[in-house]
Amino acid sequence: MEEKNVSFNDMPQLMAVMCAKLNELGNKVDKLMPTEKKEEPQWFNVTSLIEYLPNHPAEQTIYGWTSARKIPFHKRGKSILFNKEEIDQWLRNGTRHKSESDLEREAMSYINSKRYGKH
Repeated sequence: MEEKNVSFNDMPQLMAVMCAKLNELGNKVDKLMPTEKKEEPQWFNVTSLIEYLPNHPAEQTIYGWTSARKIPFHKRGKSILFNKEEIDQWLRNGTRHKSESDLEREAMSYINSKRYGKH
């Protein structure tokens, strides 16, 4: 870099050049570092879930899945809501939530294994 004597009169012009360079540098950094946008969760009610699912199941089918805990859902008061991200994962993985009887069976199996020393 070239060193030269700077006078007081040169300062405004040099400051303008420095500001322009800093802005340019800031723009380049912004392009390199993607900004993370945290999306708000998207929620479905039963009707919108039926429209979203590829096979458009009947309303009673959805209620059957929720009572059997085969699909991820959230209950707020009397409303049943479905989180889009959880539904997408459920569709991709084909995972199902365990029914109450499955959970009870697993719990009893675990208790019995501890009670009788079986591992």
